[in-house]
Amino acid sequence: MAGIVSRIHQGRYDSEKSLLILRKNALEKDRVDVLDAVHQRFKKIHPKIYQRLVGPLYERKRDPKYKCYCNYPKSLYEVYEDIMNGSVHFHSLMCDACWQEDLAKTWGYYGWASKLIPKRVWDSLCEERANDKFVE
Repeated sequence: MAGIVSRIHQGRYDSEKSLLILRKNALEKDRVDVLDAVHQRFKKIHPKIYQRLVGPLYERKRDPKYKCYCNYPKSLYEVYEDIMNGSVHFHSLMCDACWQEDLAKTWGYYGWASKLIPKRVWDSLCEERANDKFVE
């Protein structure tokens, strides 16, 4: 079965649809090797999909005492779930990198473009960031 992995690395399935189908099947069949190969192709060929489904494109490190997205990276979909559940950590609101790379990108994809995050939820998150970072 290593043949499918080598074909993925060779770029035979570089269309967005093919890679998404391969990812879905790899998750269902618990094929870590195929999933890793698909994620590598997504990162190279479709970086925006990689960010949305897997996680950040590059590693950010911050002091380990902070519990923000720099130290605990999440995909944009997981960040979207955090926003909707109201469970965005205080440190993520304080960190400029988390705000720019994770939260604002999530708003752009799931809020502004897709209308999945209501404007009132985003406004309250912005207000919370403003109070935490600039007022207190």
